[in-house]
Amino acid sequence: MSRRTSTMKKMLTVALMMTVGSFYSLVTTSAFAQTSQKSAGELSVTGSVSMNGTSAISGATIFSDSKIKTSRNSGATINLGKLGRVQLGPESEMVVRFNDGNVGGNLTSGRAVVSAPEGVSISVVTAEGIASADGKQASTVTVDVTCGNTRVASARSNAKVTSGAKVETVAAGSEVSVGAQGGPRCARLSAAGNTQGLSAGAIAALIIAGVGGGVAGIIAAAQSDNVTPSSIVVSGFRP
Repeated sequence: MSRRTSTMKKMLTVALMMTVGSFYSLVTTSAFAQTSQKSAGELSVTGSVSMNGTSAISGATIFSDSKIKTSRNSGATINLGKLGRVQLGPESEMVVRFNDGNVGGNLTSGRAVVSAPEGVSISVVTAEGIASADGKQASTVTVDVTCGNTRVASARSNAKVTSGAKVETVAAGSEVSVGAQGGPRCARLSAAGNTQGLSAGAIAALIIAGVGGGVAGIIAAAQSDNVTPSSIVVSGFRP
């Protein structure tokens, strides 16, 4: 009897361990699925773009910590739903990171434009520093490292650039640079204020003269997005 009892106890112990293990596996799988669902975005590409070293196509699912790289004359947009979006210009490389309260990543080359709604902060790390927005207001931050340094322009709200112990505020519509510029002189990222004080007649004259094409594009974008021309960030990026 004692031998049978001992065998039964062993069988019950094994069965209990298998049951607990199966339950734990189900809970872990469910939690992982929920986490993955929360941190997923959708990739849209133009031209030649790779994700984690593999050629990427529009519609691909992207997760946090994915490396996106664009070739010449190419671009990528990571749509993150309620978190906002990240746009990469030509010849750019970025490890994109995002979660429920923050969007950004590490930009090693090229240019990134990060847009986030109110309640979502922005943080983009470069070799020279960190460009960030606190999320108290909707933000659009452009970060460019094509000139050998880090240039940051902000629209819709203020941002800041932290480089070592130095912190600089990037007012909406302005640009701040950190680090030594290694390449040729680059055009400003932001054209904020270019149309301030111009009358309708003056703007029309610029358009007629063929100089105001960029001004017309800014005004059209401002009208479509219900924002003022001074809040538009102009960059060389073409999604």
